Amino acid sequence: MHRTFLRGLYESCNCYSCSDELVRVAEILGAEVWEADAGELNMSHVHPLYQGATGHMFGYQSLPITSKGDVNLVCGSYLLPEVFPELGNIFAPGAKVIHIDLNAYEIAKNHPVDLGMVSDPKLTLAKLATILEAVMTAEQKATAKARTAEIAQAKAAKHESELERDRTDWDAVPLHLSRFMAELALQLPEDAIIFDEALTNSPAVTRYRPTTKPGHYFLTRGGSLGVGIPGAIGAKIANPDKTVIGFTGDGGAMYTIQALWTAARHNVDAKFVVCNNRSYRILQLNIQAYWKEQGIPEHDFPLSFDLSKPAIRFDEIARSMGVESIRVEKPEEIAPAIKQALSYNGPFLIDLVLEGNVHPEMIGIRCGQ
Repeated sequence: MHRTFLRGLYESCNCYSCSDELVRVAEILGAEVWEADAGELNMSHVHPLYQGATGHMFGYQSLPITSKGDVNLVCGSYLLPEVFPELGNIFAPGAKVIHIDLNAYEIAKNHPVDLGMVSDPKLTLAKLATILEAVMTAEQKATAKARTAEIAQAKAAKHESELERDRTDWDAVPLHLSRFMAELALQLPEDAIIFDEALTNSPAVTRYRPTTKPGHYFLTRGGSLGVGIPGAIGAKIANPDKTVIGFTGDGGAMYTIQALWTAARHNVDAKFVVCNNRSYRILQLNIQAYWKEQGIPEHDFPLSFDLSKPAIRFDEIARSMGVESIRVEKPEEIAPAIKQALSYNGPFLIDLVLEGNVHPEMIGIRCGQ
C-alpha cells in the first residue's frame, strides 16, 4: 500500500496559520503526520492522522518512523533536531523526499532531498492541496480514505493499550504521572493552557489531556532546561483570563526555581507541577542508550544522576518564595491537591513525588559522587 509520511510545520512558519493547510493535505493523502521537535500545536492531537513527535533525543527512536514512508513531505523543520541522531540514511531505499522551508539553509542540511523548495509553508501547502484534489483519481481518493481509517484504528488501539498499561500502576507508590493526569483532565477547564516541560513524563500529559486548539499547549523544544516555570508565567500573563498550568521536572525546576519569586511578587496566578522523580532521568536514559550502542551491560547509574539525598522539598522552596504549595505522595492526595491548586487565587505549586530509579542508601561521603 502506498504510504506517504508528512512531518508537520514548525520553525519557519507561523504554526497557527499553517494548521488548516497541513490538515487538508494530510486528509487528501491519508498520510500520517509526525512532529519533529515542535514547540506549539500544529494539528489536533485527537485527529486520527496525527501520530505525535519523532522525539528530540535518539535517532534509533525516530528511524522506524522516517524509514516507513515511500514519499516524505518535510515542511518547516530540519532533519532531524536530535541530540543523538542517526548518521546514515533515515529514509527507506528509493523513498522520495520533498522539503519545504522558508530557510534555505535547513533544506538538505543533514540528509539529501529529491526536491527542495524555498517557499512559504502555508501558501505552498494550500496550493498543493488544491492540485492534489484536482489530479487524484476517484480510486486514489478512496484508497486515501481507507488508509485514514486504517491509521485511525491503529491509533485508537495503541491509545487503549497505553491506558491499560497505565492502570497496572494506578495505585503504585511512588506515583506515576498517568494517575495524576487522569484526575487533572477531569478538573481542568476546557480552555486551560498547558506549558509542558515534563520531558520524560510528557507522554502522559498529552495522553490524558490531548490538545485540539492552537494556543493551548506549548512544549519545550529542548536544548536547555528550566523553561517550564517561567514559560507558564509568561503564558498566564498573555492569557490572564485562562487557567495556566506548567509542568517541569525536578532537575529542570532547579535551573529557574527563582521564577517562583517573580510569580509571587507580581501575583501571577499560574499553577505549577514539579514532576519530582528525584533524579536526572533524561541523563539516565541517555547513558542507557550509550551503553546499548557500545555493547556495555547495564549497571547502576552514576550517583550524580540521583537527587534523592537530601530530598529536595519543592513545596517548602515554593513557600519560602511566597508561592502556596502542597506535596503529593499518595493516590488519595491527588484530587484534593488539584482542587486546592485550581481554586487558589494566586500562584500555586504541586510537588508531585513520582517513581524513579534512586538509591539514597548508596549516597555518602566518598569519591565519584
